[in-house]
Amino acid sequence: MIDKVTKRFSDGTEALSEVSLTIHDGEFFILVGPSGCGKSTLLNMIVGLEDITQGEIRVDGRVINALDPKDRNMAMVFQSYALYPHMTVRENMAFPLKLAKRPKEEIEQKVKQAAAMLELTKLLGRKPASLSGGQRQRVAMGRAIVRQPQAFLMDEPLSNLDAKLRVQMRTELARLQKRLDTTTIYVTHDQSEAMTLGDRVALLHQGKVQQVGTPRELYMVPRNVFVASFMGSPAMNFLPGRVEEDRLTLPMAEFKLPPNLQERLASFQGAIIVGIRPEHFQEVDPTKEEQAMLPAFKATVDVIEWMGAEVYAHFNLPGESSGRLQSLTKNLAIEIFKDNALQLIVRLDGASRAKEGKELEMQLDLGKLHLFNIQSGENLIF
Repeated sequence: MIDKVTKRFSDGTEALSEVSLTIHDGEFFILVGPSGCGKSTLLNMIVGLEDITQGEIRVDGRVINALDPKDRNMAMVFQSYALYPHMTVRENMAFPLKLAKRPKEEIEQKVKQAAAMLELTKLLGRKPASLSGGQRQRVAMGRAIVRQPQAFLMDEPLSNLDAKLRVQMRTELARLQKRLDTTTIYVTHDQSEAMTLGDRVALLHQGKVQQVGTPRELYMVPRNVFVASFMGSPAMNFLPGRVEEDRLTLPMAEFKLPPNLQERLASFQGAIIVGIRPEHFQEVDPTKEEQAMLPAFKATVDVIEWMGAEVYAHFNLPGESSGRLQSLTKNLAIEIFKDNALQLIVRLDGASRAKEGKELEMQLDLGKLHLFNIQSGENLIF
């Protein structure tokens, strides 16, 4: 358990502010956020490489703040691999056990088991310079596995790999963690890694925890504008809106709110920020009668990104930018207006009729809207 942990450096910079998290035994727990949010600092405090200014870190009820890193029974996997270039794969993996003065037979057995698990058996006699990035990362993980620690701590272990290999290693990591059933705390700035790997995710921003939950919870029910904008690719669209009684006015059209939103917004009227995921639009098909009753709007396609099975259509909607709105959205770390136009991205089927420079008629799923307080950025229907 991490209980109200704060980190303040000697120059007065506060990297973390009263962070509290509970991590369950055997859980794959992700710390995610943009660069400088404090996630690596928190990981270093957990493993004992960074002092804690205030608060407590407890493992099985025992406070470990003052314990040396070697006494915490945790294994760290670094972004840089941290392999010894003059040692073979076998020697690198065996090194922590030799430091612990384990019997030679035990070392050999554990190295063989870890090598077989990570498909490194044929590489045990080679040195790091002759290995690919993915193989080096597996050696680094093997060195951690042989220790049989209480927890694995991983600091952006895949960020040095190319895109294709990152996807492959994500799958391997997920399988390995399930097989070992060892608590794993994983730091990344990549929301795709957080969404695909984690049992639960903690999203940090400016040293504070913004939301903790399953990847699905953070994606489907974001607590605030920052969470909504960070989780998901392409990112959520944000538009200025206004609620008046049972009506929602957006720059491209006016809509009647569905009953569930009317009820939850009964006490709220006025200007808001509306969040819409790219997949919650659909292209109007004139042959489908069921679509005829749904509200629609038209917009001119600016850019098309064809991805194969799907298409990303970009739109620049006309809209008036006010200085007040620009100031508010800047404070919330989102961009609504760019080049004096509202930015909108829509995910469509790969067979879409959308063409650059042509008008497209679309509908949006009103039941999937996210409505945020324009001052605080908090989700009004959280």
